Amino acid sequence: MSRFGRDYLQVGMYTDVLFPEFGVHFIAVNDGVDSTRGENEVTAIRNVFNEMYARDTSKKIRATWQSKGKSGEHLTTIPPYGYIKDPEDKKKWIVDEEAAAVVQKIFSLCVDGLGPTQIAKWLKQHQILNPTAYAHSKGLPASNKPTADPYKWTNETVSRILERVDYLGHTVNFKTTKQSYKSKKKLWNDPADWVIFENTQLAIIEESVFIIVQNIRKSRRRPTKMGDMGIFSGPLYCAECGGKMYQCRATNFTEEQKYFICSTYRKGKDLCTTHSIKNVVLHEIVLKNLREAIHYVSQHEAEFMQEAADISMRDRDAEFARKRDTLAKADKRIAELDRIISRLYEDNVMGKLSDDRFIKMSHDYELEQSNLKSMAEVLRKELKQQEQQKTNSKAFVSAVKKCTGMQELDAAVLREFIDRIEVSHADKKSKTREITIVYNFIGAFDFTRAIEEAHNTTQKQQKTA
Repeated sequence: MSRFGRDYLQVGMYTDVLFPEFGVHFIAVNDGVDSTRGENEVTAIRNVFNEMYARDTSKKIRATWQSKGKSGEHLTTIPPYGYIKDPEDKKKWIVDEEAAAVVQKIFSLCVDGLGPTQIAKWLKQHQILNPTAYAHSKGLPASNKPTADPYKWTNETVSRILERVDYLGHTVNFKTTKQSYKSKKKLWNDPADWVIFENTQLAIIEESVFIIVQNIRKSRRRPTKMGDMGIFSGPLYCAECGGKMYQCRATNFTEEQKYFICSTYRKGKDLCTTHSIKNVVLHEIVLKNLREAIHYVSQHEAEFMQEAADISMRDRDAEFARKRDTLAKADKRIAELDRIISRLYEDNVMGKLSDDRFIKMSHDYELEQSNLKSMAEVLRKELKQQEQQKTNSKAFVSAVKKCTGMQELDAAVLREFIDRIEVSHADKKSKTREITIVYNFIGAFDFTRAIEEAHNTTQKQQKTA
């Protein structure tokens, strides 16, 4: 009976319903079960004990996996594409140079502005074996059977590679779970619940490149109906409403006539203002700012590193304080609502409050409490994530050194340096608008002011000398 099934409900359904209905003669020799002898009352109890044994075994196996995962061991039996098991120590991963080069190319293509589907097409055109076909060709273990077309890549495969933290050289455990031992369906855990052990193997992708790719993935760009894709599509936002800004163009538009407009304004003119800005104007502003950034960091690296750290610390401390204050108020109100609901219940029991009134008031208070608890949970996660984030000014300096001779602005350069661009509405009197450029790794940084201050400092030193 234990070999036939461990779910007592399913086993009972077969032995008591389906088998008699279809005339199946069921025999379990070791348990002395024979359906021709009629019902056996002990069989149902035996099925329950069989399930209890399976549940207990599942708990022990889960505890073993938890222990291994928390100690830093890899929980995946097959290393991700780009790594193989170390022949001398099966618990460790080493870089598979051939596959790792493909992974690096995939990240490079993403930085250049290609999406997963376009990258998949590029890989097929260049006759690069997909991960499953590659594993079979090298005699490596694979979780899937060989594909009909060994050069066919799917956008899902490319997306998984672009999002895999393991390529930073880290071990990432507990990414998935199962509802119970009875289900084979995998459920993805919240990334905040992942357990990450850093620098457990050689990295395939630099952290700065990985962060840039994740920023690109957050603001995915799609080609227009005319088949092209502007370099500013994705990271451009309205400063007032926070909505994305969309490209507006027509077949008869010249390059000087193309412009971006607030998406919220397009939905309803009373929801926001136009915030429109021409492509050529935005291109000129961003290119000028990037040149200033590269010039300043190249000439004043030490000063930049110090100032970037100071600004980040100041902004982070202010945001931390605001979020902590909001969280404290939410927790205080949640506790207060508990007391209010308790008093309402007492008043209702003692007859001071009618049932209808009690139901309405308690429902309103419980709804408020539920919303506050959800907000508090989000705030706690944000505070936890921000505590782990640091300004990586070194990565920004590294990006600058690669682009010292930059002359033109393209999608690859834009993604490498800039996280988002916020466009404010135009002031009617001065007819000017504010453009905020938020850089990768360092956030918003006023390079124009920094250059002026460095220039003034140099002049003062020359006069003193």
